[in-house]
Amino acid sequence: MNNILFQYYGSDIRNTKPLGCVSLEYWIKSMKNPKPEFKDIFEKIEIASLSNNKAEKDELKRHLYFFTPAVLVNNKRRYSDINRFTGLLTIDFDGLELDYAKEFKEALFKEYKFIICSWLSASKKGVRALIKIPISKNVNEFKSYYNAIREELSIYNGFDIATQNAVLPMFMSYDTNILVRDNYTEWTRKYIAPEPLKVQQYFVSESNSNIEKIIISAINKITSNGHPQLRAVAFALGGYISAGYISESSAIELIDNCINSNAYLSRRHNGLQMAEVYKTTAKTMIINGQFKPLFIK
Repeated sequence: MNNILFQYYGSDIRNTKPLGCVSLEYWIKSMKNPKPEFKDIFEKIEIASLSNNKAEKDELKRHLYFFTPAVLVNNKRRYSDINRFTGLLTIDFDGLELDYAKEFKEALFKEYKFIICSWLSASKKGVRALIKIPISKNVNEFKSYYNAIREELSIYNGFDIATQNAVLPMFMSYDTNILVRDNYTEWTRKYIAPEPLKVQQYFVSESNSNIEKIIISAINKITSNGHPQLRAVAFALGGYISAGYISESSAIELIDNCINSNAYLSRRHNGLQMAEVYKTTAKTMIINGQFKPLFIK
């Protein structure tokens, strides 16, 4: 970890020029035991968060150092100045309850071996983590790793997509119980966008009464990797809605019942009832699918 370096910036978000580099190892040590003046700020941030005083919390955060773990820049913190990528990727879960955040931090770290470290945010209502990925050649490649991670982890409440921005500032945190592993693995999967032609497998050829049979059959086949398959089915179902074959309310009821009856989609995972997560995904894709009517051949 001493060989993994990233840049840090002065205690004002308007500062766009890095002050220097810090090693991952040193950064972890400083998070466990920051200087006394920063400890005082963190205590005030937590109090402001508990009282829902966002203005005060944001003002206090201005006095913290911040970092860009994903990139090293030549001059300023902006895409055009990226010198190279570091092989790190940040994920962020926000708006969690305090007790749940602590539990989720541990569950997330335990479940995914590609997470180097996981810690609570300064407000204690969020969970952050660093993931090891291959060193990206450009922004598009970085985003392909990010979107694959997003596909894997957005099933959890609070997932924040803002960290897809490689130059997004990450503020200091204070967590004496930060979880760290030396034997982390590397996330290497890139996101592959579903091919539009995959929707064609859900075409029907006789009457709209077959739509229900096709959807039930397709979801019954899901035994693993549920999100990509469910998205394709729900997207097609949205197309049938806009083509006039089925109402939106009937379509949502149909897919909700299918999810409830599918052993994989309705399982519990890390304390979460996955059926509710998948239902949210399905509704989103049904809405998206309605922009592309799907007619029966």
